[in-house]
Amino acid sequence: MTDQCCAAALTPGIGGVYINIHAQPGARREAVCGMHGDALKIAVRQAAQDGKANAAIVDVLAEALNIARQDIEVSSGHASRRKRLFAKGDALQIAGRIEDVLRNA
Repeated sequence: MTDQCCAAALTPGIGGVYINIHAQPGARREAVCGMHGDALKIAVRQAAQDGKANAAIVDVLAEALNIARQDIEVSSGHASRRKRLFAKGDALQIAGRIEDVLRNA
């Protein structure tokens, strides 16, 4: 985890990594937008209603990191813009993918 901004959003866990997320529901486009403080900012079209935005956030992150959707789960912040997701896999590999995504955001 070389990028300090990226490292601030990540916490290694057993079997994966926790990722701080700042959600932007109701956006015009879906994308990983960059950093928002110590969180990865993800914009989704879905409204923050009945878990639709959470599902869309998981989809966007899974696609951006090229990992299976079922390997990402919302661990906290279900009803908040500030969320914490857990991504299963090698923490260093996931951190590297996030850095790549941020460079291209």
